[in-house]
Amino acid sequence: MPRDDSPGLARLEGLIGYTLRRAQVAVSRSFVELFADLDVRQSQLGVLTVIEGSPGLRPSQVGAAIGIKRANIGPLLDELEARTLVRRAPDPSDRRSHSLFLTEAGAALMAELHRREAAHEERIAAFLEPEERSVLLGLLRRLEQGAREVTEDEGGVDEAE
Repeated sequence: MPRDDSPGLARLEGLIGYTLRRAQVAVSRSFVELFADLDVRQSQLGVLTVIEGSPGLRPSQVGAAIGIKRANIGPLLDELEARTLVRRAPDPSDRRSHSLFLTEAGAALMAELHRREAAHEERIAAFLEPEERSVLLGLLRRLEQGAREVTEDEGGVDEAE
């Protein structure tokens, strides 16, 4: 294991991607600690939140909203439907497609998920002033947009899981 002051570690710590990944791992661990007993993953919370806020969306719209590949949104919805948190209903404007809605159980779970989500946000932002949090969110959005533009310019878009 290299010393904390090694040139290699210093180089890594100067890289946005490396530092962002380390932060993401720490944030994910915090999320798992707070949500493990509910058996809810970050991607599931994202899907449930989008459906709660915009009932009636199609699966492809939910996936696009949170950056989940089309091939992965179906199995994720299958899991949530098997847990009776989400229901699919025929889309009135396109019989080949479905609209998504929270079930009563899904809506009831959302209250607890929102409470824990607020606690999670408070926990991970504890070392930031409110203005710093806003600046950080803005910078992260700019990084994401820039990375997407570079990817699109190179001929491919591959949305995150």
